[in-house]
Amino acid sequence: MLPNQPIARAWPLLLVLLVWTWPLAAEPDLSPPQQVIERVSEGLRQVLREDRDRLANDPQYVYQVVDELLVPHVDLARSSALALGPIWREASPTQRAAFAEEFKRMLVRTYATAVDELGEWQIQFLPTPQAPDRERAIVRTRIQRGGGQPISVDYRMVQRDGRWRAYDVSIEGVSLLVNYRSTLVRLTRERGVDGMIEALARHNIERAGS
Repeated sequence: MLPNQPIARAWPLLLVLLVWTWPLAAEPDLSPPQQVIERVSEGLRQVLREDRDRLANDPQYVYQVVDELLVPHVDLARSSALALGPIWREASPTQRAAFAEEFKRMLVRTYATAVDELGEWQIQFLPTPQAPDRERAIVRTRIQRGGGQPISVDYRMVQRDGRWRAYDVSIEGVSLLVNYRSTLVRLTRERGVDGMIEALARHNIERAGS
């Protein structure tokens, strides 16, 4: 089983960001990367408003919603490569494809698990830095939960074929992909690339049955 409990605890926060995000009233029009997150949030908000009971009682429907609404806006190829770090370059095309599929399944199920933990949040878009090549950007957000301190969440995004997709998320400066990478690298050192992929596949099967 993958020891990713700290990451799992962070995903409910991430999902809330995608669901309840809105810009500050005084801000100008949203940038294209911000618009992607806003469109996703509107789709999820509608599902939560109309199908709350079904989401609570039909896990397969939750997976379907996440797969259809969120996955198309994630650069899974880039996320998979970054999650493995140097191991990605050593892996064969077959191993890369197998890992990317299992990594996607893990992300979908982790998002889906977070649905039950949604609550009331206030979220704001902050100014979005964009790289000089205009193909990369960081969508910065700040959220307020209850009476606690604001939390900073950054979405790293890349533009390919005219579309913006997220490939990493940092919560209070901590990258989720970096957290995944430490576990995946350790498993690869212990069991090899194929063994790491098998462990991830077993992890996904166990979570599917829970």
